[in-house]
Amino acid sequence: MDISPRYTGSEWQIWADQLLQRHYGPGGYQKVPDKDQGDAGIEGFTIDKGHAYQAYGPEEPLTTTERYKKHSAKITRDINKFINNRSILKDIFGHVVITKWILLVPFYDSKKIVTHASKKTQEVLAANLPYVSKDFRVVIEDENAFSVERNILLSNSFGQIAVRPKEAEEQLGSWSKDNNNLVMKIDDKASRLPTLISDDAQLNFRNQIIKRYLEGQNLLEEIRKYPTTYETITRIKSEKERHLEMEMLLSTKGNNRLLIDTLDTIKKAIELESSNIVSSTIEGIAWECISDWIIRCPLDFK
Repeated sequence: MDISPRYTGSEWQIWADQLLQRHYGPGGYQKVPDKDQGDAGIEGFTIDKGHAYQAYGPEEPLTTTERYKKHSAKITRDINKFINNRSILKDIFGHVVITKWILLVPFYDSKKIVTHASKKTQEVLAANLPYVSKDFRVVIEDENAFSVERNILLSNSFGQIAVRPKEAEEQLGSWSKDNNNLVMKIDDKASRLPTLISDDAQLNFRNQIIKRYLEGQNLLEEIRKYPTTYETITRIKSEKERHLEMEMLLSTKGNNRLLIDTLDTIKKAIELESSNIVSSTIEGIAWECISDWIIRCPLDFK
């Protein structure tokens, strides 16, 4: 499965700063702004531990080889800055001695990048820099090293899950062809809706249901990267589905009206239990639930 980070570029730098500030606490992590004469090879550093950080989030998707090349090029470029900007960094660090230079990325998957970091470690040590310790090392870390901080930030809405659904237009035809029996179920239900009189209206309903289902599935696949949030969503969906068939048997509203009410109930439940998800993403998830039920369940619109 392709693992693409939520953030890239400047968005990743902002998120990395939040993770680091949360991890090291007030006064523990010193951010180094890059607006004035560049970043000198670091994003920030810790006062007590002597860890210098550089954040980097390349545009995804990438293959393992492409990702390695981008990560290694970034390390090479910024370690050169770390060595060549001796006078600037000496003033920035003051009495702090750097024990580790860390590239913080959303994700890495090649052991070659660890080997590359080791080679760069030797270059830094050979430069005999006044702000570098004798046991200095170049390291690469990913977001999972700060999983506790990530979950705290997200649960407190400091970080927001804002996943954009992948367009399902291209998937529509192939999915319909591969799932003809399910398409027939949708068409049968559409024919029972009093608001869908013409063939065109029923065809549009079918396509809209399939598209919302596929886009919702794409959203959920992205949200799998947030295990706690994903588990919350699947639990809410499962609990509501468990009661839905009985509600349809007892409801006097009509099943089409009940599904609309259920859509609103799901949105409110997700908002209450996962306040870190933006409203547009919640909307897509709720419609996935409704579309999934229309496709799979033996509902009878009356």
